[in-house]
Amino acid sequence: MNAKIEIREMAKLELAYVTSIGVQNIAPAYDTLVKWATPLGLLKHPDTKMVTVYHDSFKTTSPEKVRMSACITLTEPVKVSGNIGKISIEKGKFIVGSFVIALSEFEKSWNSLFVWMAENGYQKADRDPFEIYHNDYRAHPEKKCIVDYYIPVL
Repeated sequence: MNAKIEIREMAKLELAYVTSIGVQNIAPAYDTLVKWATPLGLLKHPDTKMVTVYHDSFKTTSPEKVRMSACITLTEPVKVSGNIGKISIEKGKFIVGSFVIALSEFEKSWNSLFVWMAENGYQKADRDPFEIYHNDYRAHPEKKCIVDYYIPVL
């Protein structure tokens, strides 16, 4: 994979989220989140990003049962209710892999980043990995995702 990989200290991130159980439910979770965030003007802020947090590993959990959170970054305090929640990603050290990939390349990209982690002597911290999206792949001329993968490390 052609990726830029670096170790980065990251500040705390505040997120609004909708829970998704199974990969088949992540798109509807994002739809729910966008329908909630749009009238509040949360998507208009230039620093707002979409984020997927992975609470289970695909190595030990089947894709239809893996727990994920469809999230948006919050730049200001906001009240949530119903199936919208708030979570924080605590500050810390992360392996960050920056990719420009097709939807079909996500698994291979994650695998390559975990291989890089092992080959370079890093150990995953007991926190959830996540992705931050920098574009809407549907608007990309080649339907590519510009995405950063974050693996928390010790």
